[in-house]
Amino acid sequence: MQLKLWMGLSVLALAGCDQLGQKAMDAIPNPSPQQEQVAQAAYDNLRDGEFEQFLNHLEPELKSHFQDNQKVMKRFAKVIPKDEYKSRTLMTKSIETGSNQPGQYKISYEYAYPKNLVQYDVSFDQPGGSSKIRNLNIQVFGE
Repeated sequence: MQLKLWMGLSVLALAGCDQLGQKAMDAIPNPSPQQEQVAQAAYDNLRDGEFEQFLNHLEPELKSHFQDNQKVMKRFAKVIPKDEYKSRTLMTKSIETGSNQPGQYKISYEYAYPKNLVQYDVSFDQPGGSSKIRNLNIQVFGE
């Protein structure tokens, strides 16, 4: 009996956490249409190896970093599946602030491919702000 009670309470607690997390995410504005377009264009340019076009979407500091470390840029391009993705979903939004760095509005997309999932994290200065990318990361899961 106690086991069932604990299991029931655990399920309720997890459901409550999920609702709180969703409310917190809903409180953060969605990216502007321009930010969404730039995020998608940068992803597509990187996947297709169009590095000059990709660099045009970045803030000067990040652009300089990738120009100085072209192997990193090419490594990102190489891991992105070349197939057409089945879906793209906005998974998370957050605003990160640090004492030593300027704030970042970070959005994470999940691209579903037939054999892979790609997590694409892209940051801007603020929601509805600049359409230049401040930071990005790509992780591929699956085959």
